[in-house]
Amino acid sequence: VFQVSTVPEFGRIVIYTTSLRVVRNTFERCELVRKIFQNHRVKFEEKNIALNSDYGKELDERCRRVCEVPSLPVVFIDGHYLGGAEKILLMNESGDLQDLLTKIERVQHPQECLSCGGFGFLPCSACHGSKMSVFRNCFTDSFKALKCTACNENGLQRCQSCAG
Repeated sequence: VFQVSTVPEFGRIVIYTTSLRVVRNTFERCELVRKIFQNHRVKFEEKNIALNSDYGKELDERCRRVCEVPSLPVVFIDGHYLGGAEKILLMNESGDLQDLLTKIERVQHPQECLSCGGFGFLPCSACHGSKMSVFRNCFTDSFKALKCTACNENGLQRCQSCAG
């Protein structure tokens, strides 16, 4: 069941992105915004809607609240809508972004997680990404495939090493 995150986002940056390269312009804007925040060496949470459809639903709900049409990437700082790639780029060039980031937790050496490579998701440990689990019927010795309940629609689970 989908629910909008109710975790307070004070002192946090949340970026909704996609890793799908189908629309090159969108992918490049997502990469640009990610690199800007990496260069500022601030901690941010990236919610890749290509890896988890719940993030897309969450983004739609959050943008509906601020009367904005979601266009990736979308950035929230302290739980407040900041904007997309164009606004982040302008704020970065003018120095306004640096002023906003003074209260955000810093990271010394941004490194990718050794478990997931920085994606935040891994193949399911129960079904290994197949999205199915097998149930053996004790009465007939037959097997029945069931949908795995341990992973999302892509057969992925959040990485326990880097998920916050």
